[in-house]
Amino acid sequence: MIDLYRLLGIKRGATKEDVRRAYRRKAKVSHPDSGGSVEAFSALATAHDVLSDENRRERYDTTGEIEPARPNNFDGSAIEVIAHKLGLIIHAEHDVTSMDIGAVIEQAIREDIVSRKSRIASQIQAVERAGCLRARVRRKANGEDNALARVLDWHERATKDHVKKNEEAVRAMERALEILEGYSFADDRPPPPVDEVALALHDTVQALEELAAILNVQPKAAVS
Repeated sequence: MIDLYRLLGIKRGATKEDVRRAYRRKAKVSHPDSGGSVEAFSALATAHDVLSDENRRERYDTTGEIEPARPNNFDGSAIEVIAHKLGLIIHAEHDVTSMDIGAVIEQAIREDIVSRKSRIASQIQAVERAGCLRARVRRKANGEDNALARVLDWHERATKDHVKKNEEAVRAMERALEILEGYSFADDRPPPPVDEVALALHDTVQALEELAAILNVQPKAAVS
């Protein structure tokens, strides 16, 4: 039986953050692009997935069995996040051969996460304000319909829906970052002649600055 804890080099009481760090550290050398084998990297990914899931981890700790992963509802959304960023890069008309595409996409997604979390915080405050006003609004004439209370109820429900959707978007983006860890955009072609290297580096710096701005443009269908 595979010892998932030993595979990651962590103790049984390790936290999720410990699991994540151990996985990232070992993935750098176990990934096939870094000279590792597909089998070793697959086992490492399984250890990460099982020990990061409370239910699967509890079953593994109790029985030693590795429960198959359940369909991840966020994987589809996470792939869409990555696809959107890749689409922006593809249509940006820049030379991508000398860029660290993975790093550019990761940075853009992390900035999107910060932006979404800031939006969520503002929306939560709006929900609290709506609830406060709802508790205060009264009709001066007792027994008459309180239309403003219904309006405030609607605002509170609508804003809570926005919070939920933005939280789902954040989870999808966080999942997208996890997915990206399993990929690289390595260029196996021969290096360019020496006299082209300096020019390529100069172009790369300019292109990265432009891409950083382009990648942070929210798609039209994004949740407000």
